Amino acid sequence: MKFAAIDIGSNAVRLQIARLNDNPLEPFKKVEFVRIPIRLGDDAFNQGKISKDKRNIFYKAMQSFQLLMELYEVDHYMACATSAMREAKNGEKMVQKVLDRIGLKIQVIDGKRESELILKSIKQYLIPGKNYLTIDVGGGSTEMTVIKDGKPQNSVSFDVGTVRLLDNAVKKKSWDEIELYVKSHVKDFDDAEAIATSGTINKIAMIINPSTDPHITSEQLNNFYKDVKKMSMVERIEKYKLNPDRADVIAPSASIYLKILGWGNIHKLHAPSAGLKDGILYELLERI
Repeated sequence: MKFAAIDIGSNAVRLQIARLNDNPLEPFKKVEFVRIPIRLGDDAFNQGKISKDKRNIFYKAMQSFQLLMELYEVDHYMACATSAMREAKNGEKMVQKVLDRIGLKIQVIDGKRESELILKSIKQYLIPGKNYLTIDVGGGSTEMTVIKDGKPQNSVSFDVGTVRLLDNAVKKKSWDEIELYVKSHVKDFDDAEAIATSGTINKIAMIINPSTDPHITSEQLNNFYKDVKKMSMVERIEKYKLNPDRADVIAPSASIYLKILGWGNIHKLHAPSAGLKDGILYELLERI
């Protein structure tokens, strides 16, 4: 049996196809992964709608995803659109057009639902009895869940993201809200650790500490941030072997994580290869 997850983010759109494994600890075997950096957030956060050029690229991407799912004979799929499509005035119209033209159904999910799906992707990394703050910094929003004694307490979303930051579209109110949330919900935890699930922080962790379980300290992240923010795009690409769309968000991503870790007095961060697309796969598995 094969599953497919489509993650329509503010920076990139992703398709992950996986087949079911017999191993309950690793239920999925990745068959195909495609990432296309359309950056819908640039239009959504600055103009309030997706431009014609980016709409056309988006439709082509969805057509290619649909064809790949047919070629791989996918049994079940789910496509979720996040922050950029939530805010774009023409987001729902685009979703309907994809359904009518291609036959692909897309759900535009809110931040809370996004957090809940992301949480499904990292449950296997949680140690019973420990306290965590899960953090997913995307292009348009940041999702977090407080986990106390191994149990999720609540899931929230804030309009703070790397593409927004690059576009100077993060409001002071959003910074204040995220700071208040972290300080009020994590202040009583003496031993809390962070679990981060975005592709960028996973890349950062692998650069700093290559391992099967990438983890870094806040001090290591701060030192990396100080170095990388001084580099040009070309220097970042050459030194860290980054794609251009990753190279320009790597410093903003590190800065957002550093703020959150500082507000929560958290010193250790785990960065497994997990996220929304993986959470979607786990949800599909729950449904069969």
